[in-house]
Amino acid sequence: MNLKAKNIMETDIISINEDDSVYEAIELLLNNKINCLPIQDKERLLKGIVTETDLIYVDKKLNPSSYYAYGEANVPINTRILNKSLTELKTLKIKEVMTSKLISVQEDTELEKIIDIIVNKGIKTIPVIKDLKIIGIVTRKNILKYYL
Repeated sequence: MNLKAKNIMETDIISINEDDSVYEAIELLLNNKINCLPIQDKERLLKGIVTETDLIYVDKKLNPSSYYAYGEANVPINTRILNKSLTELKTLKIKEVMTSKLISVQEDTELEKIIDIIVNKGIKTIPVIKDLKIIGIVTRKNILKYYL
């Protein structure tokens, strides 16, 4: 039997609307212990994805002059700038920081193709779509579970 996305995907999907705030996305990620969120519009069409990494870089986008620590070099954080950033997180829309050029698969995409995408593109989570709407996600953990 050739396994397909529909055989291993998660269908209990936590997603966010493109007009929701970055702050709300961070809360969803942390509260649900997940590493990314599919982004949908009002018609529930898949518009993009936002990952933990995308959200970590939000502060860098807001304040390119305030960097944290790289390697062993510690750069002091200006708390005035940091407080301004935290306020902006509550109003910054997720559509402003999401990845809109995403790779997705169909429910009949074979496991071999999914593994190829994950390995060669360095992607952790792949949305599964049908009629431009998300119906599931395949993660690296879903694939590892198959191996058991």
